[in-house]
Amino acid sequence: MSKMYPISKEDFNKLPLEIQKQCKDTLRAYNEITVTYYNGKYHASTAYGIQAKYPKDYKYIGVVYQEDMYTLEERTQNYIEEFHDYPSWYKGKRDYIALKKKYGEPPVFD
Repeated sequence: MSKMYPISKEDFNKLPLEIQKQCKDTLRAYNEITVTYYNGKYHASTAYGIQAKYPKDYKYIGVVYQEDMYTLEERTQNYIEEFHDYPSWYKGKRDYIALKKKYGEPPVFD
């Protein structure tokens, strides 16, 4: 799948530090995050939808992708820390006993 409107590293580094941090933190669990600017502030969100009306200063900045921020090893470690499980792409030894000791029982959803 091709990337839609990716933000370059240079443009990402020009964003406010607060938005950069929010993007990096969110990308630990999500594959992409959309950055917009409106009402005098930058906004970052994993959900993006078309609106009936936009503020006059609205600007679509672009999308930040997880693979552009983190290496495969970092993405794997982020996945394990966020979801307390191994990602499907992980080819190494899966030590579920160590995960259980470190993070406790996984949550049960009804």
